[in-house]
Amino acid sequence: MISLNKIFYGLFILMLVAGIYTYQLMWFKSSDELITLLLALLCVLDILSNKNHRRYKGLFWIVGIMTFYLLYSLVGVHYNTPKAIFYDFFIQIKPFIAFYVAYAMGVRFTGAQKLFLKKLCVVLSVAMLGIILVGLGEAFFFHVAYYGLISTVLFLIYYYCSCQDMSRKDKIIMLFILSVGFFSTRSKFYGFYVAALYLFLWYKPGQLSKVKLKQWVMMALVFCGVLYVAWDKINYYFISSGLFSGEENMDESFARAALYIRAPQALMDHFFLGSGLASYATYSSGIIGYSLLYKEYNLDEVWGLLEGDCPFVSDTYFPELVQFGMVGIV
Repeated sequence: MISLNKIFYGLFILMLVAGIYTYQLMWFKSSDELITLLLALLCVLDILSNKNHRRYKGLFWIVGIMTFYLLYSLVGVHYNTPKAIFYDFFIQIKPFIAFYVAYAMGVRFTGAQKLFLKKLCVVLSVAMLGIILVGLGEAFFFHVAYYGLISTVLFLIYYYCSCQDMSRKDKIIMLFILSVGFFSTRSKFYGFYVAALYLFLWYKPGQLSKVKLKQWVMMALVFCGVLYVAWDKINYYFISSGLFSGEENMDESFARAALYIRAPQALMDHFFLGSGLASYATYSSGIIGYSLLYKEYNLDEVWGLLEGDCPFVSDTYFPELVQFGMVGIV
């Protein structure tokens, strides 16, 4: 019998430190792929040594589905090169492998392991705050947006390690960890922060089953708060871009918004199985090879989505569902 706990715990810490926190500093930029591969190998060892293949049915299903879409993209549609399609296949399947392997293993960290993780989260948060305050934040973390991302990850890990026996001290520490993300100056993070405060400080499990006027008012205020602090980004993506104005010729600088605007039309045109891998709103569709689909919807004229210059092609998530159609979405 192979004990999964310690191995998984080691990979978890390695991913936090090397795959998230110091990722931009490392010359090796494939730490997440390597750790995903190690998780997959751990899954194989568990199946061979512990005969636990039945609990990995979810993983087998997703591998089967993604393999079908790989073949469909190579044979059924021809919007990009085989290299780009294979590249997108591995990018798309990577998070599903990590999720289903972790979910199937059902590993639970011990009290000592959780205590170490809590201390590690505090150390990393304090270190990040110090790095930002001395003016080395972008040199260390590459972009201010990563402050919010890393703070959110550390916040959630600390919360997981404290949720069964949370003290007032833990709540204060958690708020400090999350507050470091304010240095990201991103309205999206501000909106997340307001929602997190509500869920963290006021929401109680089961509250929505017997909602009273007081709770409705509170939720409405929270929603208005999220809307207020995130307004700049909402306005940028959906209003200034022309999404709600009915204008066909949007401003050429709204690359991310353009992907959202054209997504419903592209989905309707490829309703059943989608446009295939490496065809829309993914890194592979613009960087590895250039998707012919962009020319069909005049997206090849939008700055940020130009052939050979696609810095914003993979900055959105939901538009990429066009690649899978309704069958894939379901």
